[in-house]
Amino acid sequence: MHLPYPLQMTVRAAVLACAALFSSAPAHALQAADYQRAERVHDSHLRGALRNASLLPNWLADGRFWYEREDAQGRRQAVLVDPANAMRTILFEPDVLDAAVAPLGTHGPRLRLNSVQVLHDGLRLQFNGEAAINCQWPRLQCTAAQQAPPPADALPSPGGDAWLQLRDHNLWLQRSGTAPRALTSGGEAGHGYGVLPDFSLRGIPRSQGRMPPRPFAVGWSPDGRYVAGIRYDERALQDYPYLESSPTHSARPRVHTVKLGVLGDTDQVRDSLYVVDTRNGRQHDIALPEGWNTLSEAGILGWDGDRLYAAIAHFGTPRKLRLVEIDAGSGAVRTVLEEASDTRLQLNVYSYNRPAVAILPGQDTAVWFSQRDGRGHLYRVRLSDGKVMQQLTRGPWVVRDLLGVDVVSGWAYFSAGGVDGGDPYVRGLYRVSLQGGPIQRLAADGSDHLADAGSGALFGDRAPQALSPRGDYLVDTVSSLDQPPRTVLRASDDGREVMVLETADDRAIVAAGWRPPHRERLLAADGRTPIFATVYLPRDYRDDGSFPVIDAMYGGSFISNAPVTYAEAVSALNPVSRASLAELGFVVVSIDARGTGGRDKAFHDSSFVQAADVQLDDHVAALRQLGARYRGIDLQRVGIYGHSFGGYSAARALLRYPAFYKVGVASAGSHNFQGMYGGAVHGMDRLFGGVLPATTTADGVPAPFAGLDNAALAGNLRGHLMLVYGELDENAPPALTLQLAAALNKAQRSYDLLYLARQDHELFRNDATYTHRMWDYFVRHLAGQQPPDTMLAPLPGGPG
Repeated sequence: MHLPYPLQMTVRAAVLACAALFSSAPAHALQAADYQRAERVHDSHLRGALRNASLLPNWLADGRFWYEREDAQGRRQAVLVDPANAMRTILFEPDVLDAAVAPLGTHGPRLRLNSVQVLHDGLRLQFNGEAAINCQWPRLQCTAAQQAPPPADALPSPGGDAWLQLRDHNLWLQRSGTAPRALTSGGEAGHGYGVLPDFSLRGIPRSQGRMPPRPFAVGWSPDGRYVAGIRYDERALQDYPYLESSPTHSARPRVHTVKLGVLGDTDQVRDSLYVVDTRNGRQHDIALPEGWNTLSEAGILGWDGDRLYAAIAHFGTPRKLRLVEIDAGSGAVRTVLEEASDTRLQLNVYSYNRPAVAILPGQDTAVWFSQRDGRGHLYRVRLSDGKVMQQLTRGPWVVRDLLGVDVVSGWAYFSAGGVDGGDPYVRGLYRVSLQGGPIQRLAADGSDHLADAGSGALFGDRAPQALSPRGDYLVDTVSSLDQPPRTVLRASDDGREVMVLETADDRAIVAAGWRPPHRERLLAADGRTPIFATVYLPRDYRDDGSFPVIDAMYGGSFISNAPVTYAEAVSALNPVSRASLAELGFVVVSIDARGTGGRDKAFHDSSFVQAADVQLDDHVAALRQLGARYRGIDLQRVGIYGHSFGGYSAARALLRYPAFYKVGVASAGSHNFQGMYGGAVHGMDRLFGGVLPATTTADGVPAPFAGLDNAALAGNLRGHLMLVYGELDENAPPALTLQLAAALNKAQRSYDLLYLARQDHELFRNDATYTHRMWDYFVRHLAGQQPPDTMLAPLPGGPG
């Protein structure tokens, strides 16, 4: 709905201002064909269209590996690679597999290759799907497996002979050929073992049975003897209601409740560690010291025999981070080392990436990531006493990810950005001796080099797979904004290219009309800090000052969002729609400003207690520089949009810079911090401000966050702002958008509000109503044109 100004003189002044604003708008009107062209290059339509953009190697005991790919028809294939002989062999063609399993009453397309075992006369391929099938290769003779594979909701052991499942808030263990038995005891509602907690922001789909109950925050020891994990206690949290106003097959609204502690609540999520011996069932529940919590995104860092290692943190002043050792047999805890900081402490330059840490079994050693020198580098640490034996990397650049450690040869492999003073977001591959010394360049040529670094504990907790177990080869995907990905096998000693594994098929991308963006180096608002932007230009761009510019912003401190690779630019994580808006005649810009991750500690800490404010200062400075560099940009017509923290940032841009930003679309915005989740496990206080003081404002807002509430600036709104929310969004609760709307009402400001029934946080990727209304909003209010009256197809993967 649209809420008009009540004051007629204000309306008249706004109309006259808009008439002047749009006097330089392009004369041509947008047609349905323009929207259809924009739709063809939307991220959701191109997701998956770039075939074989990367691959995940599965290493075998004899030094070979296999990976999955798609053929020209989109069917799955498996490829066997022999690095020693630089040979690449297709393990099976889809139609051949289909014929081989047909006598067993199943179909090849419904099977997924699960594992490959080396035999004396070939390989055994194990498939799962509608049946469990074993096939001897190369003859591809297939038989039904004697034992059923672990179910989809199970967590298999490293050897594959046992697995964990959830039942009645506890972990249950089953070994092949035996009956399941309870592994843990004492689990209950809100305080279970391996249970996905509500703070994971998936409480509603979990309660509806739409998410498989796979064990969460739990893992096996490498030898399969122990199970260890983090246990979350949400019993003391208050219920947080979500109103589904138009549920399917019912006229009566439905209320969903999740457990949620908001900022400032006395009771928040609590956590502890546990370890269980699967042989004898001995269980140790390990309470943490008062005021300490696990670093949830780190999980279990590694094992050395019967000892496991984890990171715990205290978010007071100063903040403290400890590496602790836990004896699996007794449950005893020992502090290995401790670090402190007045701001953030993390184990990767991106908060939720896998920690750049490796525990080296039998070596009394860990490779440890630290920002103690203000950057982000690797150190060699002795586990027995926590002593730093060697700073392995140093310099005015940062380590991005630890890719693996070859203990036998004594090398640590890592990716890093900006080593030679170039674009700090473009990764190169390097190695360094565990004894110290200069780093060795393996691949650093101006293109981005992506080597698998695994995933963090909150996203699957998978170890890196790019480096071979013997440390002799590395799988590397090379790309740039205008270069489709090419995946190669490199020798790890000097980085030489051994063979090409895959060249991505981008024919569908080209056919859709997608065009690569441009990369720009700029200066932050302080006039000295380099920042970087990615710019999408309209198809008919020209240097005549006629093109409105849109700032596509995220703004959170967790990620960077200006793409540097072809795949990122084609189908982005957040924000999306950049190429589409360029097709509609806008210059679209994403900027990685101070306060975001991926750079040095001071750069990142600019957002500490400041949220997006420093970033917005940088965005305005950067757009002005781009206006001087790209003469086609009309800086009198600047828009902005964003989702999630980007929704907060987009609204805040219009409120802090009302004379600069004229139009904004803010979806799923976290518009105030007091209404967001709190606590030391994952709260806004942990991420942005530390332990909260007792003092609050008259409205009960914790003092450090009062100035960050968008509602406090509601009276500043002068431009066009559309607020968007999905009613079942657990990441950014609908109440936050409606609370900002209430403040705008009180300030008698005009805005637009788009409500999306039954939608959650994914609305910006999958909801056609949102996407097309967002396009319309910029076309109408920023370009000064009438959107075409047409119905477009729903986006893939959403309710449309």
